[in-house]
Amino acid sequence: MRNLTRRGFIAAGSALSYARILGANDRLRVGLVGAGGRGTYVARYAKEFGNADIAAFADIYQPRIDKAKQELNANGDAHRDFRELLNRKDIDAVIIGSPDHWHVPMTVAAVAAGKDVYVEKPLTHSVEEGRTVIDAVRKSGRIVQVGYQQRSYPHMAQARDLIQDGRIGTITQVLTWWNQNYMNREEPRIDVSKLEWQQFLGNACPREFDPWRYSQWRWFWDYGNGTLTDLFSHWIDTVHWIMGDSVPTEARGQGSRFLIPWYECPDTVSVELIYPKNFQVSYVSTMVTGMEDGGILFRGTEGTLRLTRPFIEVYPEKGVDDKRTHVRQPTLTVDAKREGTIDHVLNWMDCIKTRKQPNAPVESSVDAANAAHWGNEAIRSGHAITTPPADGAWLPLFNGRDLDGWIQDTPGLWSVRDGMIVGKHTGLKWNDFLRTKDTYEDFELALEFRLLNGEGNSGVQFRSVNDLQPHELFGYQADIGQQYWGCLYDESRRRKILAQAPAPAIERLDKNGWHTYVVKALGNHITITLDGMRTVDYTETERGILNRGLIALQVHAGPGIEVWFRNIRIKELV
Repeated sequence: MRNLTRRGFIAAGSALSYARILGANDRLRVGLVGAGGRGTYVARYAKEFGNADIAAFADIYQPRIDKAKQELNANGDAHRDFRELLNRKDIDAVIIGSPDHWHVPMTVAAVAAGKDVYVEKPLTHSVEEGRTVIDAVRKSGRIVQVGYQQRSYPHMAQARDLIQDGRIGTITQVLTWWNQNYMNREEPRIDVSKLEWQQFLGNACPREFDPWRYSQWRWFWDYGNGTLTDLFSHWIDTVHWIMGDSVPTEARGQGSRFLIPWYECPDTVSVELIYPKNFQVSYVSTMVTGMEDGGILFRGTEGTLRLTRPFIEVYPEKGVDDKRTHVRQPTLTVDAKREGTIDHVLNWMDCIKTRKQPNAPVESSVDAANAAHWGNEAIRSGHAITTPPADGAWLPLFNGRDLDGWIQDTPGLWSVRDGMIVGKHTGLKWNDFLRTKDTYEDFELALEFRLLNGEGNSGVQFRSVNDLQPHELFGYQADIGQQYWGCLYDESRRRKILAQAPAPAIERLDKNGWHTYVVKALGNHITITLDGMRTVDYTETERGILNRGLIALQVHAGPGIEVWFRNIRIKELV
């Protein structure tokens, strides 16, 4: 206790005060949060093999609650809001099987309520969430197991021992793959009258109901991150565990939507990660065929080890080749005894009683998710990503006093007032810009703005260059005003909206109020966040588009307009 701060002591004490002290023979009372296929699957094993009482259910879709109750406990209580379940003092632990963007918020809320947690992978939906969940779990003292069940397969533990004992020599390359078939384009049937769509969205950008986004959320950036977090994160966690190296130094990748354009995430990818212990990991995956499923191949100087969920095989470097395949005869084959999720759930339940560290704790699970996130960023940016990124510091672009560092198109149209840049005209036949002297390539740009009375049109240019015509720039613009709030527009180049903000997100805005923009540009990947809502998540696919240029503020041609900007700052990404 001496090492706890007062705040940490209070937080830990608060969580413990809600927790029931379990004896060796006490039956664990579990709540299921997210009663879809995977959540129910895990809960079934907790009941069947661990004798858990699945006492309560929380889900936003009533048919899923009904189905889970029928299978697991017809008398269990049902909740449409997971917070109601967490507030119950008679629930010892929860299984979280929600979409990815809910994993950290639900886990943080659960441990704060004194619950032990089994949460599906990936633990995080972004790199930034990692520190949040690690700190919350450590302060709470709760047991949190993440659904990387490979760590609980006995034959995978045996593979780890073989590799760490040097059985296949020095490993320089690890090949991983996972293929599935998502070619079915039949639209999902969802009874919207029984669905809490706004609760599904959570902190994601508001938008109209979409059956694909709800039922296939893994393939939309607001809720999942495609094959890398869904599948690859399983394998990379296994590689980290076996190799004893969990933070890569570099990530490269390619990905495309070749045949499944109705999803946002790529259907075919390849990623390569480099690690400090001098080995590389590659991942290839396609969602257009299930041929060969998934697996890992560790290539060493003395042999090769193939690892899958059903088995391991060891092939010696010096051995007898099959004349047709050139694959050597295995000297060791070990089959899995049963599905690893069973032992993973039992490990979690045992740790709840012993208070020991579970097989897949939050720290290693954050590392696995980060590797997947960096792989996605490499794919979307088209850049090699140095990991972890060593970003620059936030620097002001506006000093709050004058227009030093900026170039005016029309002197007198732009001014400084009360710590704000003010753009104002009473009627113009052309657009007008206030431009930075410096150019920027990869960055995060943050600012606040207000369009007075919500009238007219303005915008924030970035990666823009001067046109030959006066009062013109061409490049990307985070648009402001009219029907364009939160949109990405290509000013004077392609002259079109590249990404439209969802209408429900714009409808809630106070058009006359202050708002915030955060624009992130990294290689080909551009995001725009308006008042905390990510309204644009765009990957540039057209060749030859400039990725470096000016930042500029715009007042649009037309009737009179007044727009204010303040707290303009930038962080360059390196």
